[in-house]
Amino acid sequence: MKKLFVIALAIITCLSLAACGGKSSDQSGKQPATADVVEAVASQLTFKDELMTLEDKMVANIYNLDEEKLAEKTVRTSATRATAEEVSVFKVKDAADIGMVQDAINERIEDQKIAYENYVPAEMAKINNAAVYTNGSYVILVMADDTSKVEELFQAQF
Repeated sequence: MKKLFVIALAIITCLSLAACGGKSSDQSGKQPATADVVEAVASQLTFKDELMTLEDKMVANIYNLDEEKLAEKTVRTSATRATAEEVSVFKVKDAADIGMVQDAINERIEDQKIAYENYVPAEMAKINNAAVYTNGSYVILVMADDTSKVEELFQAQF
């Protein structure tokens, strides 16, 4: 009887611990601020121009997004507009809306191609090689000379 009681207690304990277990594999523990993600990525890349953070009103002018679906956003672009350099991070309230952000980013890339192809053709390589990555509810866009480290830097934030 004691042996049966000990075994039953051990099983209940194991089940209790399993039920209270850690995070599921599709959830990350970190939910960093978009400004922190932008800073972490931008600080490790080289830019020809100084980047400035755009105000919400300006972001709304250059990105066609449903603001109600965004939890947060940070967009840093060339301060002089002489380069196409940009680091933008968007966080949606619902991960199902990631596609909306990706569409807006694709539209932004196309707009930049039109703007720079005759203005500063040398910037076209940055635009054509724009890096776009997602993680959960986050999407990043980087336009820079070298975007080879962007994915690693972005994913390290989560």
